[in-house]
Amino acid sequence: MKSLISVFLVFAFAKAITAQVHSSLEHLKLPQITQADNTAKNEVYRIQTATYKADSLGYEPVVLQVQNFNEAGLKFQDYQQIFGKYKSETLDSFYYTGTRLDSIVKKTSSGGFDATMIFECDNQGRVTSEKATGKYINYVTQYTYENNQLQHIEMKLKRGNRRTATYYYKKGNLDYVKQYEYKENGELKKEFTVYYTRGIPIARVTANDPLITVADFTGVYKIRTQLSQEQAIEELQKAAAISRTDLFNKRKEITQQEVMLEQYSTSTESSTGEWTKRHITRKMFSKLEDRWVFRKLYFPDSTTVGSTQFDILFQHKIKRY
Repeated sequence: MKSLISVFLVFAFAKAITAQVHSSLEHLKLPQITQADNTAKNEVYRIQTATYKADSLGYEPVVLQVQNFNEAGLKFQDYQQIFGKYKSETLDSFYYTGTRLDSIVKKTSSGGFDATMIFECDNQGRVTSEKATGKYINYVTQYTYENNQLQHIEMKLKRGNRRTATYYYKKGNLDYVKQYEYKENGELKKEFTVYYTRGIPIARVTANDPLITVADFTGVYKIRTQLSQEQAIEELQKAAAISRTDLFNKRKEITQQEVMLEQYSTSTESSTGEWTKRHITRKMFSKLEDRWVFRKLYFPDSTTVGSTQFDILFQHKIKRY
């Protein structure tokens, strides 16, 4: 494992988290293997992301991530290193037959979370099943399709509990995903719905929770509104279909009270449209936590944008919440 890791450390220095979707808006989905799935707008062969924490005493890396893509635009390596008290390293290797995903092999520095995920595909190359085996990772997931669109996912874990997600469409576009999570005895544990506009998750409603989680270009918030949840979601989706500014304004308009989960400011390269710097403020156990994310992208023509080095000027010019 160390020999593999040493190769990646040449590429970047620091920490990485590239996912733009907040954890509260996550649900069961297909394996994220394309460049678009991994936040790149353009064709790339590598994405490096470095995340730091910073305070009055200075800054230090927290996570490093390096993603490599093949000529078909499919991810074949995903490396992550976490620094600090709970330091660890993980390398996921992706194997294909042509463009069909065959397996993902996970190697970890501790060895305890090593696992192999085996995939089966239909005659159109779509993933229909996934079986994961390892010391602590054991599950089977089935994917079903209807009218050439993903319709349903069911994950069964070894200990007996399971999760299901059903996808709903409007005029051919994903409208919302409803997920259920069940205990080992079959009792319903959790139910929530994630709503989409233009392929982007913008809101979540959780059963027996009056608050709505909303994500716009400034951050992620839990809001209370006078509107019914159904009416609020309808207005938010309509606004998001117009522009991201309209979604922001609509969230502010319908909100009576809100709790900030995450706020961010982002710097984007005008030549490529790729974001390269991001300041994130998260609420962690009632405390605010700052993270600074820097990204470098490598293009097939040998050009690059961004850097994984900590940018002092960016830190100073961005407002802290």
